[in-house]
Amino acid sequence: MQGQKDHLGLKIALLCAALLLAAGAVYYFAFYRPRQQEKIPESVETKPFVDPASGISSEGVQDWSNLQKEAAIRYNTINDPFLFGGDIVFSSTSTASGTVLYNRLVIYHTEQGASEEISVPVKYENIAWLQMSEQYIVWVDSSSNGGGRVCAYDRQKGEFFAIKDYVFALPQLSLDGQYLAFLQQAGQETDRLYLYDLQAREGVTVKVFEGVPETSGAVHLQDGILTYAVSYTEGDLLKSRVTLLSIETGQEHTYEWGRYIYAPKTSGRYTAFLSSATGPADDIYLSENGEAPLLIAEEVVNYRMGDGYLCYTKDGNIYLYEFATGKTSQLNTSISRGMLASASGSEVCWYDVTSAKDVDVVKYAKVK
Repeated sequence: MQGQKDHLGLKIALLCAALLLAAGAVYYFAFYRPRQQEKIPESVETKPFVDPASGISSEGVQDWSNLQKEAAIRYNTINDPFLFGGDIVFSSTSTASGTVLYNRLVIYHTEQGASEEISVPVKYENIAWLQMSEQYIVWVDSSSNGGGRVCAYDRQKGEFFAIKDYVFALPQLSLDGQYLAFLQQAGQETDRLYLYDLQAREGVTVKVFEGVPETSGAVHLQDGILTYAVSYTEGDLLKSRVTLLSIETGQEHTYEWGRYIYAPKTSGRYTAFLSSATGPADDIYLSENGEAPLLIAEEVVNYRMGDGYLCYTKDGNIYLYEFATGKTSQLNTSISRGMLASASGSEVCWYDVTSAKDVDVVKYAKVK
């Protein structure tokens, strides 16, 4: 076990060295211009995109509501549900000194239809931004007054451990197997991008950003590729660069599309992000192999990326867009309303918000 840990520690150290050589300096992103836009990968034949003007394929939106199931969770309050491997992890409330706190960590097993509480220490007040993989659960233990810590739980060993304290904005976590990535505000004009190996329990600062003019949303980690955007100004225009970084090799692919980009995510071949010509960044764009992005959907509330697809909330509905076919499907029924909570692998989870009752209702579907 010690030899395995040393190997993982060495792996992170080598990655750190590769990243520092690639970056060159803190201001790398303010001056870097790639000589040639590399593409990753091109082993699959190109498939047609949807009509960028409408965001809908020629065959219209398909009805996949027959896939949905309801999680019979016997808790009135369900916060940040995340579905992985047939299990839904969430936090629920308890009342202390008359204050409602989301400080109970719960896993609901969809096959058994049963819930179990996991006893973990809550140093602050609320368990939020939950993510789960086969072996780990990660979350933010946050204070309503600001600050908190990033925490994890080893599902196989039954062990809790704290990862990092934070003082400013709540970090938005992205978990991929044993690796965790998040962006942390380290000062008024400083942000740090962290990568943490949950198995080795070691972390590294991947990048440091100084004086970035505008936030670019959460980082994204999937299939060993870390995706993030860094904004900059060019004259009076606000623009962004999107970087795809392999955590195995340190190799980077940087794309610039001449616009402000928020919350980019990638599956390798396909990169999605939020942007808008005017107003909030709430339109989804999709690029294939770094080519010019096309509009997929306008005025969405949120979006997530799974294995070969992306899901989003729009007009109270949960939609799924397939990369390979360019087709859009609706997961909730036509008489219900939903709010997307998570997408991981082939599993999608959302809130059913049709009713205004105080009880939270969660639906889910396996889409492959």
